[in-house]
Amino acid sequence: MLRIRLSRHGAKKNPHYRVVIAEKRDPRDGRYVEVVGHYSPAMKPKRLKLNMERVDYWLDIGARPSETVAALIEKARSAQEQASEAEAEAKAAKPADKAEKSDSTDKDSKAEESKKEETKKEESKKEAEAEEEGKSETEPQKDDESKAEEATAEA
Repeated sequence: MLRIRLSRHGAKKNPHYRVVIAEKRDPRDGRYVEVVGHYSPAMKPKRLKLNMERVDYWLDIGARPSETVAALIEKARSAQEQASEAEAEAKAAKPADKAEKSDSTDKDSKAEESKKEETKKEESKKEAEAEEEGKSETEPQKDDESKAEEATAEA
């Protein structure tokens, strides 16, 4: 009878497991038919990699998983489903992201235009103020000149 089980490898207190298809009577780390994955519980985060096509093939043939491997297969399937759901959401979100980006670029361009208009208004105000100041400064000079002309005309 075939079993899908873990075969221990790695150093002392640093295990690394192969997920193998082996005869039930063979030793844990002995002869096996095929390696269908790897599991590293010592890594942070734990690393699990299974070839689900081969696992499904062996399950269809009649291989029985150990309790630990059955739990790992369930984790792999749920992770695979989550990944496919995330991909589907990403594909669905791409058109929305483009629309949001175009909206944000429109908003950005409108904001830039309004800033440019404000700076133009401020510059025109400053120019107008400068002209007024220039007139007020030149007006007293004209008054002084006109007073001097008047004084010379009177004399």
